[in-house]
Formats: sequence, structure tokens, C-alpha cells
Amino acid sequence: MELTWCQSFIAVHETGGFSTAARSLHRSQSRISAHVAGLEKYVGDRLFHRDVHPPTLTAAGEAFLPHARGMVDEWTAAVASVGMLREEVHGTVAVGSVPSASTQILAPVLAAFATTHPQVRFEVHEGPNSWLDEALAHRTIEIALRPVIEQRHDATMQRIVLVRDPFVLVLPEEHPLARREQIDLAELAGESVITTGEAGLDARVGAEFRTLLAPFDVDEARSMAVTQPTTVFSFVSHGLGLGLIGDLPGRMLNVPGLVTRPVRHPDAYRDIAAHWATTRRLSPAGATFLSEVRAYCARTFDPPPVD
Repeated sequence: MELTWCQSFIAVHETGGFSTAARSLHRSQSRISAHVAGLEKYVGDRLFHRDVHPPTLTAAGEAFLPHARGMVDEWTAAVASVGMLREEVHGTVAVGSVPSASTQILAPVLAAFATTHPQVRFEVHEGPNSWLDEALAHRTIEIALRPVIEQRHDATMQRIVLVRDPFVLVLPEEHPLARREQIDLAELAGESVITTGEAGLDARVGAEFRTLLAPFDVDEARSMAVTQPTTVFSFVSHGLGLGLIGDLPGRMLNVPGLVTRPVRHPDAYRDIAAHWATTRRLSPAGATFLSEVRAYCARTFDPPPVD
């Protein structure tokens, strides 16, 4: 049995097909098929149901998958350990991120990493929380930088809070509330509010803000949730409502005629955390990257709360 057989088998499962696996591994589809066929012959059972699309794992495939992943992970770690003896970190780290974390955390860390660890390459995948969680589960990414929304602990995921991101209000500079240094949420009663949320999931108020705004009688019928902070600023500019976003995305933009103001409420914040799967050991390059992210956030932002 060859390690490349396991890599091809895992890629077919994670990408959802033989052709997509071929593209992700930069191999021909016939080579991927040959690898899986060779692996099936070696283990003595079929690993995929090929009569459905996308192909699904058989019982034998389900049993073999964690061991195949373990072999590939161990091989990657073994090769990396030799480089560590020379004080070299190398490999490829796939990172997922929401846009605000990309601009305020990921960009400066990657820039510094290119100097300190030039042998490491990165794949960056931006997306909403739900996609990032799915990408972690399917091993499309190794680490995700995203807000903490879920209240229940997920045993398959581990996280470290990096930044506590306070919410700010985006409003026209001539708005009466713009004269305040801080704004109480009660003063949003009757106002339409523009927040960020996930497409198809949050139509009126984004999930990060729903519980917070519930007691304050905002005009939910005219409120809207959009996917990008730039859209929040644009909607506020055109008089569609007042914006409520995290301070990190608020730092991305400087729009003439608009100002941001802190919100006065003990729960007016979100935590940005690094997430990774407990079912997969971080690669040496991934672990080094996570350490650099934590160090950068500790230097740049206020200390996060104990998670």
C-alpha cells in the first residue's frame, strides 16, 4: 500500500468526487481512480458507493477513513520533524476566516510569517461561520478564525479566544445620536438596524445580534441582515437604518459622512476565536501559525477573557 493511495481516498471523500479530488491534488482523474482501486484491492473491500453522486463511503470506507487520515497526518508530522531539527518549519496551512478577521488579524500575521518561516505556504478560504465549520469537519481547512456564536460545547472542536470585539453603531454624522460618546441600546427603539449575518439564515437581524437586540423594540420589519460590512456602511449612507457591527470590521472602512460610536451594554460584544478539529492533530506549521496568531493578538488587542 502507498501513502498516495490514502491521500487520494481521503480527497475523494472530502471534495465529493473523483474529478474534484483530482483537481485538489493536481493529479489526473484516472490516477485518482487507480489509487482508490488499488486501495480497495489491498484492504479487500469496496470503500465507496459509486452508484450515487457524490460517491459515499461504504461501511468499510467509514471504518478505514480515520486510520487513513492518521497515516497521512503522521507522515506529514514525520517529514516536518526533520525540518524542525534544522529549525525550519515548512508545509502548507489551510486557514479559513471571516473577512474582518482576515483584514485585522490574518493579513499582518501572514506578512510576518513570510519573513520568519519562508518555507510555509498558505491557502486562505473566506466564508461565513457555517461554511467554516463544515470546512473544518471536511478538512478543507486546518484552522478557522471566526466569531463564537454557539453556546454549547462541541466535543469535535477546540477553540482559543483571541479577541473580544465590542459592537459599535454606524450612523450618519448629523444623526442626533452621533453627538454621544456612547450609545445605549434602548435609544435604538423604533430604529431599523442593519447588521451582518449569513445569507439564507439571517433575513432581518444577524444571529450575533438577535438576542442582544430582542428587548429593545427596534423596527425589525425594516431591519436587514447583510453579509458584508461594506454593505452595512452603504445602507446606512443611503438612509436605510443604523448599522450595528463589530469594531474589527468597523476599522476596515472610513466612509465620508458616517461615524461609529461604542455601544453601552455589558453583552455588546463578540469573541473572535481560533477553531480547529479535535479529530486531527495540528501540523507543525499549523501549530506554529496558531502560536503566531495568539502572540500577535496579545500584542495588538486588549487581553481576551479566559475561555
